[in-house]
Amino acid sequence: MPNSEHRYLYERLGDHDFQQLVSALLMLQFPDYVPLPLRQADAGRDGIDLKKALVFQVKWSSKGTEKNPVTWLKNAIEGERDKITELAAGGARKYVIVTNVASTGKPGTGTFDKLNSELDNYAKQFGIEMTALWREALNPIVDSAPSETKWSYADMLAGWDLIRYLVADTSEARHDSTLRFLLRRIAASQWNEDEGIKFSQVELDREPLFELFVDVPSRLVRESNFAASRPTDSRELGGTAAYITDKTTATFTLVRGAPGQGKSTLSQYLCQSHRIAWVPDNQEFSTGIAAPAEARFPIRFDLSKYADWIGGNDVFDVNDDERTTKRRRRPAAESTIEAFLAELMTHAGGIESVSATQVHDILSRVPSLIVLDGLDEIGKTSERRRIVNEIDAFCARCSSYTVTPKIVVTTRPNSAGLPEPTSKNFEVIALSSLGPALRDSYLRKWCLVHNVIGNDSRTLRRNFTEKTKEPYIGELAGNPMQLTILLYLLRQHGDATPSQRTELYDAYMGLLLAREANKHPRSVRKHRADLIEIMAFLGWYLQAHSEADGHNGPMPGSEIVAAMKHFQDTYGKPSNVVDELFEAASVRLWALTAKEEGLFEFEVQSLREYFTARYLYNYAGEGDQNFDRTLVFRELLRRPYWLNTVRFYSGNATGSDIYALKAGIEHEVTFGATPHVNVAIWTILCDGVFHSRPLEAASILDTLLSDEALTSIIGAIDSRNIAPIPDPKQGMTAFNRITRLIADNPALPVNYVRVRVLREALGLRNEFFDWWLNQLRGAVGSPSEAAWLRLGADCEVAAGSTASVPGLTVRTAAVAQNVLNTGLIPARGSELEKELMEFVLAGHCTATTSVRSTPAQIAVCLNPDDYYMLSADPPSRRASSKRSGRRSRALQGLRRSGSVYAEIADHRRFKRGEKGSTFPLANTAASLFNEHGRCWLVTEIAVAGAASHLGNGYVRVSQERPFGDDGHPSVLLQETRAHRDDAAWWSNQLQHCHDTLSLSEWSLALWAIAGGSVIEQHLETLSTIASSLPADARQRLTQSMWRVLNSGSVTDRTISVEPPAGLLEEIVQARVSGVKKTPQTWHYVESTTPSLTPLLRVARQHKWFKVDQAAVYR
Repeated sequence: MPNSEHRYLYERLGDHDFQQLVSALLMLQFPDYVPLPLRQADAGRDGIDLKKALVFQVKWSSKGTEKNPVTWLKNAIEGERDKITELAAGGARKYVIVTNVASTGKPGTGTFDKLNSELDNYAKQFGIEMTALWREALNPIVDSAPSETKWSYADMLAGWDLIRYLVADTSEARHDSTLRFLLRRIAASQWNEDEGIKFSQVELDREPLFELFVDVPSRLVRESNFAASRPTDSRELGGTAAYITDKTTATFTLVRGAPGQGKSTLSQYLCQSHRIAWVPDNQEFSTGIAAPAEARFPIRFDLSKYADWIGGNDVFDVNDDERTTKRRRRPAAESTIEAFLAELMTHAGGIESVSATQVHDILSRVPSLIVLDGLDEIGKTSERRRIVNEIDAFCARCSSYTVTPKIVVTTRPNSAGLPEPTSKNFEVIALSSLGPALRDSYLRKWCLVHNVIGNDSRTLRRNFTEKTKEPYIGELAGNPMQLTILLYLLRQHGDATPSQRTELYDAYMGLLLAREANKHPRSVRKHRADLIEIMAFLGWYLQAHSEADGHNGPMPGSEIVAAMKHFQDTYGKPSNVVDELFEAASVRLWALTAKEEGLFEFEVQSLREYFTARYLYNYAGEGDQNFDRTLVFRELLRRPYWLNTVRFYSGNATGSDIYALKAGIEHEVTFGATPHVNVAIWTILCDGVFHSRPLEAASILDTLLSDEALTSIIGAIDSRNIAPIPDPKQGMTAFNRITRLIADNPALPVNYVRVRVLREALGLRNEFFDWWLNQLRGAVGSPSEAAWLRLGADCEVAAGSTASVPGLTVRTAAVAQNVLNTGLIPARGSELEKELMEFVLAGHCTATTSVRSTPAQIAVCLNPDDYYMLSADPPSRRASSKRSGRRSRALQGLRRSGSVYAEIADHRRFKRGEKGSTFPLANTAASLFNEHGRCWLVTEIAVAGAASHLGNGYVRVSQERPFGDDGHPSVLLQETRAHRDDAAWWSNQLQHCHDTLSLSEWSLALWAIAGGSVIEQHLETLSTIASSLPADARQRLTQSMWRVLNSGSVTDRTISVEPPAGLLEEIVQARVSGVKKTPQTWHYVESTTPSLTPLLRVARQHKWFKVDQAAVYR
């Protein structure tokens, strides 16, 4: 654990214990120190060191602060004046005041210096040396004290020191501690709750979580405002548990994951790994998992239970038959998370009562991990919004604590803009699919847990590998829960294992029923048909009421039994078997579980949604020959809460029913589908619902991918709400249509999103490249050539291809930049490569994003923006890891090819003795000059050095001029700095500038290096020169001037003048006003789904089910 960085809470000790603490510390510092009795006449002495003639007096403040601490301590000394006089007369040589009040250190006026001045005066009066130990002097003494000493005064501890005390199991730490007792009881209680994996239907309920856990990878979707900056190319985070525990700089994390992706298992693992330090019997040994280096106090709860508690239900106190009588809905002041945690801790800790104030005190002192699981399980949008508001308010309060608690919230992907914790506080990460390595790791663990060993294990792994080569099975296997079912079925059925999501669950439930029917013939086998019906009904019952009534948690057994009796009565079936059915569903099949005594719910939400879908598919419109089943499908499609249900619902369709689904989709798309509906349709296609009808799948994709829907599809891809289509062949119809639209006008802005959809969503990268290459070849030399190059550059379409484009030449800077960014690699020594090199060295390709070709690698390695960042002030402005990673790859490419430019680029690093100087910039510019001669990259790198706040560092050369044909970058750096404020010198240098390059050099140097008054005097000249330059050179100069302005190099050289009209008006105005230019980037803005009537009310209004046409049964 890290050392304590936080103040000790001496005020919690009281004056008596604080004096004892000081005595204990002084005894460690002075072996001959003797403390005197407390609360007795002590002649002004709380402790003495007779050998050194030291006297100590302790002054304690109940608040730890005083309005005027110097006066407060002076009054204390005046009150002891006679006693101090006697002590001095008796031989005492030094009098030390020890206090828990902190001083201030401002020279002359701070309380430290003021009190010292007063003590010097008193020393002259009393004839004894006097000094003070303030709080900040006492803290390091406590830091260096043995743990036994600190733990004897544990009430003062906070942060990691308190954690060390609370988790320590040594005899010295076993002081009577109510806090220790409470936290350990809570940890032990929740350890038992989280010890097993929540998905227990596949014989996992007896297996510890740690034996099957694999750390699912994740990707950063959005940073919080308070996290350290992270670049785009490092958004792949690796294992999520490891990231949250050890790597993230964010305090609050929102974890999004698809159904069955492992959100709850992750939340269990995070807490259990921290609980290892808190539970008895050395669980670290039994689990094989070490506690984190910074072991926090962990606590986890379901947000659905919290929402139910806010609604007035006592979710901790139930009897065997029914829920405790519901009270009134809790007012906001009584609904805080602290209040809920107080009841949770009371229940888990087994003590009389914990108050919200005590929870606040615990969280303010004890570094904690708080996991709020299942935000998506709150069905009503209004209730979800209230919960989110409470989370945000809780986080705001937590930010003031000694160590801010780490808070993790889990939820499903959010394609509908439903309320989520504020991005100001929370980083958002999305769980990714399991890759081959993690799937293999899980498979091996699964085999060990299920005793599948030897040849059986090898056979299962071989079958699994072959099966996952099929596109939809591979997609299923990336989800931990579906992978578990898949392995279970592969073990039983081998190659006959289904390849579609709903079919997979059907097969699993059939296998489970068959197995339990053989084990329990009197309950499961006898009522098998009824069980299938009643479980489907209960799925609907719980799911629908969760959305409509704000019932977010489990239901009392009595209510479920009443609903089951009503279902039986509706169809004239015997109700006297309901108890047997309930026992079979809850005890034999484990479909319904009692997590709290007397309250039942589905073990995992996906199973509830699976059964709900069965009920909707098989029972909606029952007996009505004119019932339109597409209405049910469309209502499901529109509702974010029902997304997983509509996926299962769609998977039931076969034969002609597939065409009914298609009709429903086409209706929604035709009449303006919301972004959520687009995502839902896409997800159904990814599930393989239309796999047996590939023509229909292709038609639906083509219908879905209208220009209006493209942005929402790409937004969902970026946020990991959806995955690419598993079978790209289904996208060819849409591909042909969209490419025709692109070909009609390749310059349209919408083509950027169109191309991303074709390449990323449909997975047709190779097909698009082949098509694009043919289009470009046909457009070479025509007006549309530039548009085709830009289209390819936006996505690096060639990605390292060496394909030739006959007739392609580089005539402008824009063409050069786009050719580089397409990723095309020109033939070595070809005219195209030479032309690209010329534009790169001339500084026209500073927006290069590809590193495939040698010219592109040089453009990236010698990008002037990196050199401005190298010398940036303040130092916090540094290149992102994305830019650094790109430069690193480019440099590796140059080294592999043996390019001399690799050596030039290596000069950018500070070598020994160069720290804080311009040597890296001067040496790079000089080396490039020696290799190539004058060029714009040489100039701008030298200007970046001269404009910086670094000290001078360059190698002197024989040339005398900074600009012109005989100029040199080292002279430019030296001379422009030396004459920064000399207006006449700048005018004289202009006389030596006759060509485009030297005029541009002088203009940029003036803008970047000269003093503000010099620039103001030459502003008209600068504007005239810039306007007279050729178009490419003019654009290059203005881009470089913006780079200077954005680098922060000129903040101390302000100008205040009316900007000249024309080319430089905007940039001069920006410098006058201190505004930087922010580059515009494309981004997707999530839209919200309109409020919809709960599905339960829709079903009743349109009489979908027979059970709703009978008497009310709740």
